[in-house]
Amino acid sequence: MRHMSKANGAVRWVALGLVLSVMPVLGGCAANAAKTKTPQTQENKPLTAVKSPLKSNLLGLAESGDIGAQYDLGLTLIETDPKAAAKWLERAALQGQGSAAYELGLMQDDARRAVEWLSMASAMGHVGAHYQLGEAYLYGRGTAKEPGWGLMWFERAARAGDGEAQYAMGVSMLSGVAGLVQREEALVWLLIAKNNQRPGLDLLISALKSRMSSSTIETIDGRVSAWSHEAVSDKVGDRATLRFAQYALGRLGFKAGPSDGIPGERTERAIKAFRIDQGLGGGALDGRMLYRLRERLAVMNR
Repeated sequence: MRHMSKANGAVRWVALGLVLSVMPVLGGCAANAAKTKTPQTQENKPLTAVKSPLKSNLLGLAESGDIGAQYDLGLTLIETDPKAAAKWLERAALQGQGSAAYELGLMQDDARRAVEWLSMASAMGHVGAHYQLGEAYLYGRGTAKEPGWGLMWFERAARAGDGEAQYAMGVSMLSGVAGLVQREEALVWLLIAKNNQRPGLDLLISALKSRMSSSTIETIDGRVSAWSHEAVSDKVGDRATLRFAQYALGRLGFKAGPSDGIPGERTERAIKAFRIDQGLGGGALDGRMLYRLRERLAVMNR
């Protein structure tokens, strides 16, 4: 899975800053570890497998409306004829091919257009698009800067098995980008990322473990061993969106408890209080409430 190079670099440098600031003993050795990057392996496959090695046959299938052929043809043309590639990828994307929308997002020079295509791809369940949207919102590329909302996208991708998103979750939890620093949660995600073949994490993991008790590490190891990736989610009320809601409610003065994505009485009371305060009526966390939370945070951050 291809990723935007600028986006990946940004996350790596955040990790490097954390290592150098909270674990100075690691010094320059951490820099080399933090810069290491492994391409993603998760990919939405074409809807139709095209076996023909002849481009003319592929073109014929694409012209006949075969979505998989349109996607495959677009991929073959990205390096040699980007304009034609975009045409075929767009045809596939508009017929529901998430990977085509994702590739179109990566091809855009205009960051706003990239976010539009990546949003389409994420709505179709593309894990890589979830990760890229996390980058976009975290750093304000092509959209408003919303760190908490970016973390929500990272978590969705991480839970669906994206190693780079798992790494980003670890770094985000360690930096406190959306709430208090959560070192134990950071270690969980970094260990999961390492198990998912994301290299360059040993120094950071060792430094974190050196600040924890053996019993805490044992508990974390148990969580990591029991972890398994989940289906791609875009549902309001999943753990990622609930974590965001808890973070946002806390920032806005509604005591929702820790930003851990776990439902509880404090979170329920805070949701109810916010809905009443905003004239949203009764009910649970929903899309309307999420939009209002983001809107209120944007006003606060101006």
